[in-house]
Amino acid sequence: MNDKTKNHLLGSILAIIGALLWGIQGPVSQFLFQDNNLSPEWLMGIKMSISGIFILIFSKFYRKENLLELWKKPQNVFVFIMYAIFGLAAVQYLYLVTVNLSNAGTATILQSLGTVLIVIFTAIFYHKLPNKFELAAIIVALIGTWLLVTKGHLTQLSISTPALTTGLLLALAGAIQTMLPVNLLKKFSSLMVVGWAMLVGGILFTIIHPFWTDIPKFTVGTILGVGFIVFFGTMASFLCFINSLKFISPTIAGMLDTFEPLSATLGAIIFLNTAFNGYEVIGGLLVLSTVFILALGAKKR
Repeated sequence: MNDKTKNHLLGSILAIIGALLWGIQGPVSQFLFQDNNLSPEWLMGIKMSISGIFILIFSKFYRKENLLELWKKPQNVFVFIMYAIFGLAAVQYLYLVTVNLSNAGTATILQSLGTVLIVIFTAIFYHKLPNKFELAAIIVALIGTWLLVTKGHLTQLSISTPALTTGLLLALAGAIQTMLPVNLLKKFSSLMVVGWAMLVGGILFTIIHPFWTDIPKFTVGTILGVGFIVFFGTMASFLCFINSLKFISPTIAGMLDTFEPLSATLGAIIFLNTAFNGYEVIGGLLVLSTVFILALGAKKR
């Protein structure tokens, strides 16, 4: 096995581990919400603050980066704050809320619609009509989403309106999270940008719901669950994914990202007895297939 093959294998393994850790975070969050009466707002303040601090420490002492560089130019600060609040923090929060209102599998699959929204936004804002692959991805995603939220009863919703609303907002936030920081990431490292964004989001949610008020009852399960979400589901999953991009292309990393909804759905079924019928499974697979359709289109170009 030559060095190129080894690097590709290492990058693929890192991307899969990152996706699995984020996906498993869903059932763990669902367990905390169902059995421990833990609020998404309280969890957000804890997980984003701690993750942000550790990522910035890693960036400072391992990467030897100047952490204050990001704050020196007002134009950078404005775009960064928009990204931190309406991108990264919104994705983290809306994901937890959607899990709370539905289940981990549904939330993670709806999040995957963000890829299709990016295609739509590109067509609107850059006046670039979608090609046949992108158009196919949009149609497949719409059919898949409809099957997922109706469970095959095509004239009525089988998930609550609030769950569907937060799920679609989650997809929108995911698109914003991907598109908004493009210029920032040309100037600053991804670790610095995401570390500060995590910390800003953590401070915001600590103001909304201070972690020292309405503290949930701590059991062994609660401590282990919160610890997993903070250190593995948030921080480690990001570090694995971002480091995978040293060895593999974003397209391949995006395809491997489909392990997120797979692990979230299997975790919800196995550990939380969440039921999915055949229509929901087909709908979820159709939504996930859009990643491969778009990747195929990119390869053809």
